[in-house]
Amino acid sequence: MSAYTPFDRELQELEANDLSALMKATEGWYLEYKREVPNATSIAKSISAFANTYGGWLFYGVQELSKEDSVAGSFPGVPRNEVDAALQRIRQAVAMQANPTPHFDCRVVWGPCEAISLAENRGVICVHVPWSASAPHVHKNGHIYRRVGDGSEPKPENDRFLLDQLWRRADNLRDEYRQWVERDPEFSKGEKEQPYVRLLLVADVWGDRNLWTNLSLAEIREIMGVTQGLISGLPFDVVYTAANGFVARQGRNNDPHNLGLTWRLRPNLVSDVLMPLNFYSTEDVGQIEQMLDGYSGATQFAKALKTHGYKAPRIVDLNVLFNVLVGVVEIQRRLFERVKWKDGFFAKTRLMNVWRTCPFVDVKAVLDGFSQFGVPMCLDGIVTSPPGTAPESFVAISPFDDLDEEQAIIYCQALLLFAPVARAFGVPGWLDTTDETKDTPYYWELQNAGQRAMEVQKIYNEKADSKATRRR
Repeated sequence: MSAYTPFDRELQELEANDLSALMKATEGWYLEYKREVPNATSIAKSISAFANTYGGWLFYGVQELSKEDSVAGSFPGVPRNEVDAALQRIRQAVAMQANPTPHFDCRVVWGPCEAISLAENRGVICVHVPWSASAPHVHKNGHIYRRVGDGSEPKPENDRFLLDQLWRRADNLRDEYRQWVERDPEFSKGEKEQPYVRLLLVADVWGDRNLWTNLSLAEIREIMGVTQGLISGLPFDVVYTAANGFVARQGRNNDPHNLGLTWRLRPNLVSDVLMPLNFYSTEDVGQIEQMLDGYSGATQFAKALKTHGYKAPRIVDLNVLFNVLVGVVEIQRRLFERVKWKDGFFAKTRLMNVWRTCPFVDVKAVLDGFSQFGVPMCLDGIVTSPPGTAPESFVAISPFDDLDEEQAIIYCQALLLFAPVARAFGVPGWLDTTDETKDTPYYWELQNAGQRAMEVQKIYNEKADSKATRRR
């Protein structure tokens, strides 16, 4: 994989003056110059060839000096009134004539610029194509194109060895993902009964954007330590470096030897977030209502368990999970803002120590379903949701660019993170509003359930402290 660039800054920061570096950069493995935007077939050839080889840069509106000296010789640019149509043609060409569609980024830099003689109302279209792990990208004409040496045009590949290498290019990446997904934390003897949600987050799922951040420990502590959020904040007060990045933990009021809420962050914005779930176990189903005292749906849930024949249920309390996920999204968005990542991200969940557990969600519409159709039970100790370990099995979390309100974006992204966990437990990831909650969206019901969960936990802790005091 190559991170070659002729510039000393990122694509989205380029200005016309920066293009003067191309006057010393020769066409070949990593660069291609075009005076005009060609037809769709040519566009798809060039972009798929870069993706299939080492990645590279394509410039429209740049004329090479000569065939013998193929550096950038002049910058005629593309007329302003033709640029929008040209950008659309580029996107459509790649989407319709290359399969799978390779990733690429575009930026237009505008004149006037005396340093490169770029006229006013003319722009150079700069296209950056990363090395692609999902190669080979096959052209619509059936050919697989690659960049070859100092050639200015892509060449169709027919060498069997090289084609086999392209087909296997993603194998190592898929193996890395498999190892990551299956690399569960080590639990103490007592923690092996404690249910956990392990949330895997990755921004650049195919690793073709060469994403690498240089955030300092102080910056990570600042991002992770915010105490106020949309609901209540998710502050990590213990943050330190690790061999492959950073570790953030909630140490305040927690035994540091216990495996509590933990966030592992790598510099390439790959995160592994471990979230413990409240757990109730009893040999007598009749005690469930008392154990869940403080929840509005405790009676209905206990009755549903009895009605459907549960004698000694093991209960996983999912009520606080949505609120925690809201906090996760807020941290994720602060990270993205700091490194100027404007796209969405990808996620997968892994449930651990959940064998024969029943979910409790203090939302009436959910409990109505339990009462009518039965209380679901997780049949496996470890569940990966969605199933699979390959990059393409991760859930895409949209950036929701069409939403103007930050709050709405956060709730929508949190719901997308909640859905795989809910699905694995047999809980709806999304609900149409019922007559009783027609003015209350599902995310609001989940948020309110989370607030009740925190109050219940507070009461439980106070009772436990009171008992401990009486014993002394």
